[in-house]
Amino acid sequence: MSAPMGTSNDIKSAGTLGLVGTVLMLVGLIPHAEILSIVGLILVLIALNKLSKAYNNEAIWRNALYGFVMGIVGAVVLVIAVFAYIIPILTMHALFPSPYGFGLSFLVFFIVLWIIAYVFAILEYRFFRDAYRELARSSGINDFNDAAKWYWYGALLFIIIVGAILIIVGHIYALLGYNKLR
Repeated sequence: MSAPMGTSNDIKSAGTLGLVGTVLMLVGLIPHAEILSIVGLILVLIALNKLSKAYNNEAIWRNALYGFVMGIVGAVVLVIAVFAYIIPILTMHALFPSPYGFGLSFLVFFIVLWIIAYVFAILEYRFFRDAYRELARSSGINDFNDAAKWYWYGALLFIIIVGAILIIVGHIYALLGYNKLR
């Protein structure tokens, strides 16, 4: 285990924040509890920031922040794409009603959205993978390496739904790592 630059109390409090944040992210997967995932993510980011300072390893925070930004940018791009697709169709449908609907164009649009989401998931989790690898290196807790590995596998397999399950496995390993910091 590396010698931390911060106090053990800083590390313990950050471990508790990370633990609670990760639990909230997992609970947020339950329908109608999605807001808890956002709160949990914010707590995890605060924990990673504190740990970055405690271990004097800026790469932990930098990578976590870049991953968070990629997730936000990806969500904004997806929302803009949905509105850019829906508004003209609704306008055209109001002006020129058609009994045929938008079957094929919707399928193509859905595939394009899925690819955009995939690209941003890879970018987001690449940075989170690097943040957790750095945290593992600084803390000496291998569970963070396992979390990094499963986050990355989950991102790569996000294109098929199984990737989401692997990301959950990554959350569980992060949870175990944060628990060891407490």
